[in-house]
Amino acid sequence: GGQGHGMMGRQPRMGAMVDGRLAYLKGELGITDAQAAAWEGYASAVKARVDLMKGMHESMVEIMQKGTATERMDARIAGMEAMLESMKAMKPATEALYAVLSDEQKKVADELIGADCGAM
Repeated sequence: GGQGHGMMGRQPRMGAMVDGRLAYLKGELGITDAQAAAWEGYASAVKARVDLMKGMHESMVEIMQKGTATERMDARIAGMEAMLESMKAMKPATEALYAVLSDEQKKVADELIGADCGAM
């Protein structure tokens, strides 16, 4: 079905959820002042990815509700391609953050980053 449900269907709260998740992650990692620039780069990349996915979802809603079978398929393919590209775009910021983490912080990052398709 193409009903627009799921995580992206809860858009009004998405920004607050992302900010909350980033605050949690920053606290769990124990980001230091020396790591702040890498953290900000990572957080910006996460927010950009979420904004892209939100925009993609918004453009797909009408197609999912009213489009033909092939239009819906095309919309899903475009959405998957956008997700892949956004994950690729996040990789440098994630690598830069990981590079400045201590071994202990890396253990935490390994548990918490990437569990949800690399978003956070």
